Amino acid sequence: MFSSAKKQFNLAKGDLPYAFSPLPQESCAVTIQDEPISSQAEENSPQPYPPHSNGSATRLFKEIIRYAGLLACMGILFYGGYRRAIDISFTYPSPVLDANSLTISNLNILNSKLVGVWDVNITFGHSFGDDAEVTYYDLFAGSIYYKQVNDTCASNLLANVNAMTLYVQQKEGSRVHLEFANTGWEADQPVMEEQVIQEIGKELENGVLHFSLEIEFQATFQKWGELWSGADHNRINRYCWDLMAGVDRATGKGRLIDAKAVNCY
Repeated sequence: MFSSAKKQFNLAKGDLPYAFSPLPQESCAVTIQDEPISSQAEENSPQPYPPHSNGSATRLFKEIIRYAGLLACMGILFYGGYRRAIDISFTYPSPVLDANSLTISNLNILNSKLVGVWDVNITFGHSFGDDAEVTYYDLFAGSIYYKQVNDTCASNLLANVNAMTLYVQQKEGSRVHLEFANTGWEADQPVMEEQVIQEIGKELENGVLHFSLEIEFQATFQKWGELWSGADHNRINRYCWDLMAGVDRATGKGRLIDAKAVNCY
């Protein structure tokens, strides 16, 4: 019995090709020591995110921008409406032609041109109701035509006046002297048609001359130190008159007989 057990023990111990001898359990234990974590490892390790404060700041900034834009738009609209309302209140009276002070001198026909000097006085008034402190008039053009019946009568131009600027103080008017001179040698003076020259000659023989006066200007108004365009909103204003003067052919002098304000062509 013992021999059989011993035989089996020996077989189990050494005779089998895959037999092994077990080691003691404690000899296989491996001691794991805690190693200190380096600072670089700490930096590389994921950190917990702080509270998300950037998002709220961004939203606040966007809200500020939005409300600032709305306020700017409202301010622009309000200012535009305010200026519009103030502009409408500024108007001026029509210029008045002083019928007693229009004179003609040195009138003659020379080289198919009517030469002479027309002295005209026109009174410009201040704004209605004295709303403005100063009313400014920018006179762009002043022209005298012979029988201007439409806008194609540029060849009937007799004389013109240089541009100027004038101003009218509150509760006042400004009487402006305009001299329309034509010596016959101006480069921009058109040559009249022979038919027109003959008509003018016949009128002068009868001691009269019909002609038209036109002025173009723009008015602005000063109030509270600012300039306002007025009800016309920078539109150029034109005023025209049909005039008739008595002329002495021998002396070339004349004086206004009749004046009538008409619509400009």
